[in-house]
Amino acid sequence: MRSATRITACVLVMTTIAVLESAGAAGDRPADRVVVMYFHRTERCPTCKKMGAYAQEAIKQKYAGEMKKGTVEFHFVDFENKRNAKLVKGYKVEDPALIVSKIVANKVKEFKNLEDIWTKVQKKPEYLQYVQENVAAYQK
Repeated sequence: MRSATRITACVLVMTTIAVLESAGAAGDRPADRVVVMYFHRTERCPTCKKMGAYAQEAIKQKYAGEMKKGTVEFHFVDFENKRNAKLVKGYKVEDPALIVSKIVANKVKEFKNLEDIWTKVQKKPEYLQYVQENVAAYQK
């Protein structure tokens, strides 16, 4: 079981890096960083658009400096697009999701699906704080 977890983590790292580089992310990133990804459908409802916009706002609002340094990244990922299939499978995404990954020495050390975005989307300040707190937890 442990080796399967390591293989999955390795696949996640390689896939995350490949997908994000193809999405225009800088190729010369710090080895330690936090990557936030909002996984969405190709066609999004108003609530899904709001969740993505709030997530991006939360990151830009609190982590603008870290984004410039590359220690925090934010990406939109269409989970229905076939080119993202390995990333979707690795993070076990089946529906819209906000994933926060802690990257250490260019490897996914851990990640979390922020499932409470669904209950907080109607309370923007709580939503923003929830996202920011989870990013901060991975910066330690």
